[in-house]
Amino acid sequence: MPRVTSRFVCSSCGYQSPRQYGKCPQCGEWNTMTEEVERPVKTSKAAAVTVEPVILSRVPVQDVTRFRSGMNEFDRVLGGGFVPGSVILLAGEPGIGKSTLLLTISESIAKSRGRVLYTSGEESQNQVRMRAERLGVLTDDLFFAAVQDVDAILEMCGKVKPELLIVDSIQTCEDEGVDSLPGGPNQVRACATKLQQYAKENNVTCVMVGHTVKTGGIAGPRLLEHLVDTVLYFEGDSNHLYRIVRAQKNRFGPTNEVAVFQMEDRGIVEIPNPSEIFLSERNAGNTGSCVAVCLKGNQAMCLEVQSLLAACAYGAPRRVTGEIEHQRVSLILAVLSKKLEAGLDMRDAYVKVAGGIRIDEPGIDLAVGLALMSSFYDRPVKPGLACFGEIGLSGEVRMVSRMEDRVKEAQRVGFEEILVPSGFLKRHKASPYLKGISSVEEAVRNALL
Repeated sequence: MPRVTSRFVCSSCGYQSPRQYGKCPQCGEWNTMTEEVERPVKTSKAAAVTVEPVILSRVPVQDVTRFRSGMNEFDRVLGGGFVPGSVILLAGEPGIGKSTLLLTISESIAKSRGRVLYTSGEESQNQVRMRAERLGVLTDDLFFAAVQDVDAILEMCGKVKPELLIVDSIQTCEDEGVDSLPGGPNQVRACATKLQQYAKENNVTCVMVGHTVKTGGIAGPRLLEHLVDTVLYFEGDSNHLYRIVRAQKNRFGPTNEVAVFQMEDRGIVEIPNPSEIFLSERNAGNTGSCVAVCLKGNQAMCLEVQSLLAACAYGAPRRVTGEIEHQRVSLILAVLSKKLEAGLDMRDAYVKVAGGIRIDEPGIDLAVGLALMSSFYDRPVKPGLACFGEIGLSGEVRMVSRMEDRVKEAQRVGFEEILVPSGFLKRHKASPYLKGISSVEEAVRNALL
């Protein structure tokens, strides 16, 4: 009788071990090691299929015919629309709006291209019907099934013959041939492989919804990300109106493209011009406010950085940040305290980005520094001024990536003066819009009224 062994697999990162751990040695998550049974692989007596190599240059080129989702911004992230036969993984936190977005797209495709099959292992028919009624999704070519069994999903696909298949979510799918609970690495791997094979063989676009863990990664084995053609992250704070769809992987288009959406009562609405939306409520005369030209993915956008300095109520000053990394703000405060002798190290500092958009790139450093100094001196930043640049530990302002795109975006929005690193002006012609600065001291002198 063949021997049956077991192993312990981390449900967060896929780490495998012959013994149990309370804390995963690879990702550091607690209580994620689950036991899975390893059954011996049955050897097939059938003759192996021989595959002959071909000359790559003689392989006929096939044109990729895309079809639209009904949302121009979403199509831009995909590279121009859905590709028949492609497999897409849409990941995001619970309650962020993944199902709302896909239900809106499903109606558009059902009306313009053909049948859509939407399956859910988390919600009942009545729950989805109530959401569809709220969104105004009413079409006879949109089919729904509350099912978890992946074989049952594929059987329904044979009857419906959809142009688009949506599985919400892959962590709730179950393959009865695998001895583990839904959501385990083996289950996710087996179900995703079956769905991927069906999509490729039948030229059907498949969208799988995935959950994320506390660290921001997709739950389940990393093989899931390698298996699909496109990985999209749906980001944002559920307490704010705005959401961002970001392409981390795309075999049929560019990566790091982003699209901005707004959650409303009638559903999710795309925002083609995010800079104007984020700056629409800004008062240029407020102190502690500065406009940064940042990159979110490959898209440049203007965002308002707000700061507030207050007297330290306790022995150690507080550093409260939301959308900007805490360590980045602490570094900027340390540089300003050293170079400007402002005494910021003994004050409570609060920093945020209006609108709830998270920024983790160095181009926002200069705006954070100017917003802090504006709050410290109680003097507003010049109206019509925007900036970008990285602040070094010596107080110098360094160049960042995609500076030309940042300048074009600031000019398009209507800013009359743009503070840029002085190294940028050495490579480009002088412009009345641009003002080169080389240090934080120079930036404060040129920015504050």
